[in-house]
Amino acid sequence: MFAQLVSFLILAAVAAVEESGPYLVSLLRESVPVRRKGKVVSYKTSYSGTISIGSPPQPFSAVFDTGSGHVVVPASSCTSESCLTHRRYNASASTSSAVINADGSEVNDDEECDQVTIGFGTGEITGELVKERVCLPSSGAVPGSPSGARSLLDRGRHRSGGSALLCADLHVVQAVEMSVQPFQAFKFDGILGLGLSGLALSEEFSFLKWASASGLLGTPRFAFFLAEGEGGEASEIALGGYNAAHALEPLTWAHVVRPELGYWQVEVKAVRINGVELDICRAGGCRGVVDTGASHLGVPAPWNEALEKALTVDADAELMDCRLAQAPVLEIEVQGRNLTLRAEDFMRQMPLMSDVEISTPGGIRADGGSFGTAGDVGGGTARGEEQAYARRPRQRRCRPKLMPVSLPAPLGPLLFILGEPVLHRYYTVFDWAAEKVGFATAATHRNIARQQQQQQQQQQQQ
Repeated sequence: MFAQLVSFLILAAVAAVEESGPYLVSLLRESVPVRRKGKVVSYKTSYSGTISIGSPPQPFSAVFDTGSGHVVVPASSCTSESCLTHRRYNASASTSSAVINADGSEVNDDEECDQVTIGFGTGEITGELVKERVCLPSSGAVPGSPSGARSLLDRGRHRSGGSALLCADLHVVQAVEMSVQPFQAFKFDGILGLGLSGLALSEEFSFLKWASASGLLGTPRFAFFLAEGEGGEASEIALGGYNAAHALEPLTWAHVVRPELGYWQVEVKAVRINGVELDICRAGGCRGVVDTGASHLGVPAPWNEALEKALTVDADAELMDCRLAQAPVLEIEVQGRNLTLRAEDFMRQMPLMSDVEISTPGGIRADGGSFGTAGDVGGGTARGEEQAYARRPRQRRCRPKLMPVSLPAPLGPLLFILGEPVLHRYYTVFDWAAEKVGFATAATHRNIARQQQQQQQQQQQQ
């Protein structure tokens, strides 16, 4: 009888969670200029939200990164230049902390603990491990949300000082060393990885594994709405479902391939420019990793060179924003839809003189660690940084946000990185139980304006 009562209470709690909709967490967009010869030639961006770690809670800003598998914050013992510019986690000040080894065993005071090295974009961290309480505070109600989408305050699963929190007991990496790039350039303190459990050292490090086991997130999904921040437009992550107000159409779904590798990668069936299919994926084998920590669109090398040449256009003297340029249309076909990108989606904003050509010669490659994106925060080991090179007759040009990807099997060699150019255009939903990714045209100001313009043109033609 008691067991039946407990089962009933658990089912009732899960049902209540499902009815109340997803947790909504606001994300702050940060844009960092890339300078060459004293001039701004490009920008790197990140999207971060607030988390807290420990008891009492220590606040941090963290990038919610689908290309990483761990929670990482700087440690109070870290004296690297990058650590000193950010908030640092103090394990000794937390009553809920326990220093552990990689296998989860607790470390005695007289013992040395394990250390791990993890690559992130153009740099890496060395960290020690701790079992700790990680919480996501409420961002409050989001204007225009449907009735099913509510904030943590509506749920009230855990409260601290009047604010509702979503809390998990996880294994956390506290960085004792952090490279200058990319961490010092950005204001965010750490990373909350949302990759599948195969990306983590063990399942105890995986936020998604905890979410599955806890039952607090009634629906095994999370979703990203990434806006460019113009006109006060805010970005958001939904946990435990998705916010239908951010989609202009029904979702289409693409199944994850090779989920055991830990990446949200989907099959890329074809790539087209102005409707003409390129040869790159004709024989099959192309895949695309949906990566919220990537500012660029990654293209398998050496195909990136041909694609960049095809999408680069001259800018006239009056054009100051390349997103308004007349450029070819890029299509990336995945299961269920074509991901259609135009200049406003994939162009770098600033036109550049032809003797300052932007490239990422290092790109993404397998040289000493895990997967990642050049110049971004996705967990990896790309060693290149955008560099100016080549001298040509001076002519202003608009260039796409592309980078080369050079990885061997099992991830490569035909691997695309579906970063911000795709994520700004499409509202993206990740289902970790069914292992699939959903896409719908995002309800951003720009997409709504584009849709209205298309409708007007159709009415005029009729």
